Amino acid sequence: MKSFVHLVLAAVIPSLVPPAATAAEATGFIHLEEIDGRSWLVDSQGKPFFAHGITHIGTVKIGDPYEKIAEACKDAGFNAYGYGCPDSLKDDMPYIASVNHVVPMSMYRGDGSFSYVDIFDPKVQWRLDGQIRHLCYQNKDNPNLIGYCWTDLGVWRLKNNQGTNWVEFTRDLPAGAPGRKAYDSFLETWKGDGPEARDQTFLRRIAAEYFRVLGEANRKYDPNHLIFGDRFAPFTIDYDVLQEMLPYVDAIAIQPHYNPGFPKAEFDRVHKVSGKPILICDFAIRFVDGDKNIRGYKPLENARAAGDAYTAYLREGMATSYLIGAFWCNPVDSTGGFQKSGIKQGFFDKGLAPRPGLIEAIREFNKHREEITPKG
Repeated sequence: MKSFVHLVLAAVIPSLVPPAATAAEATGFIHLEEIDGRSWLVDSQGKPFFAHGITHIGTVKIGDPYEKIAEACKDAGFNAYGYGCPDSLKDDMPYIASVNHVVPMSMYRGDGSFSYVDIFDPKVQWRLDGQIRHLCYQNKDNPNLIGYCWTDLGVWRLKNNQGTNWVEFTRDLPAGAPGRKAYDSFLETWKGDGPEARDQTFLRRIAAEYFRVLGEANRKYDPNHLIFGDRFAPFTIDYDVLQEMLPYVDAIAIQPHYNPGFPKAEFDRVHKVSGKPILICDFAIRFVDGDKNIRGYKPLENARAAGDAYTAYLREGMATSYLIGAFWCNPVDSTGGFQKSGIKQGFFDKGLAPRPGLIEAIREFNKHREEITPKG
């Protein structure tokens, strides 16, 4: 029980009072618990934490051994790795496992590789089951595993930048295809009004089947770890689709706009609809960096300004009851792959050198993060 003095101090100057010790459970794997009215990740030993780190470490050319970037991350105060963590660092800190393109329908695919699949086809379902099985078997015995992500920024909405959608794809399948049969059967019972409502209703059926296949496989092959499911951005979320995912996931992975200012109304809506915690899976504030053509939204004037804006964003996010982690997008500058023209700016400069201004802001935030985390 808290003392009278502790209660008075907490009411007057809560930031000066360290969190009370908790009785989080040591389950042997990372899980979620609600502590003092908010959701927290809890590590395998029963210690609550807010996951903060960097994505894509294993998917960009760093030019240094991974042990060096591990040292650089810890020097900044990070306590986790995001998705794209190389195998050699999975025993180092908590991490996210992902299979980014279960279906190659990510919004940024512009090289001819974008496609949907006949999700009602048993052969397709068997293949997707195999992808999830492989992902689980690679990671399920690691106590540092936070959880799993599936397709990245999938094009779900009927109106989108690809000029087609999953309903049109299914409707255009040959008459004998499983998906076409499912669509024709749906039309026999459809009693709604208008093609848009018809297509939106069938999109939910596609989503329901897709998430059932992946969700049941993920839970079958790894019943212990968290499932985040598909990763969404504010401009890719279809809330009908999101609702079909909810029975199979423990939390929601969001990649927000790379803008300053925590968009609380957007996050609140996702949380209200889902009723689940939220992980910021991929995010950064970009800044002017010499004459580089920096990709993303309008860069801030310098690294310190970006660090201050980023940490203010996360401080507000941590003040909610639902945010459980956040990951900076990219360890070092990169180009190529599915990237558009320009530089995808990294957290570290060449040679993993800390960027003056940014590193100080991040260290300050990570110290704050530790101070307000319940003590296990």
